[in-house]
Amino acid sequence: MDRSRRAMIVTLAAGGLLATAAPVLAAEVDAVDPVGETPGWSGVELARDGAAWRIVMLEPLGPAARAGLRPGDLVAGWSGGSLEALSPSLAGPAGDRFDLTTIRAGVPRPVCIILEQPDPEVRP
Repeated sequence: MDRSRRAMIVTLAAGGLLATAAPVLAAEVDAVDPVGETPGWSGVELARDGAAWRIVMLEPLGPAARAGLRPGDLVAGWSGGSLEALSPSLAGPAGDRFDLTTIRAGVPRPVCIILEQPDPEVRP
């Protein structure tokens, strides 16, 4: 159990709310993807910017940062097809690969991000 979940349980127990929250917490912990895949993490948040996506948040130790992305970069295309189908958090199962076409200072460049399992030490 990660530190943030433990802190939440301690807080709920102190306030007498643990009995109400316990089923929800248990369901969250036991939730399994229907096909048994572990959810992945990219460490990036995107926001729509005209016909592209702009990087607005980047975890410094995440897969996207290690791939060379920076806040303010534009995502102009990706291997999955239409930009409409690109999730703002680059979500999918761990191991999924995103081949992106990014633009920084007007220069297009390819970037590959492979989603990883979230590490509670990096991403609580």
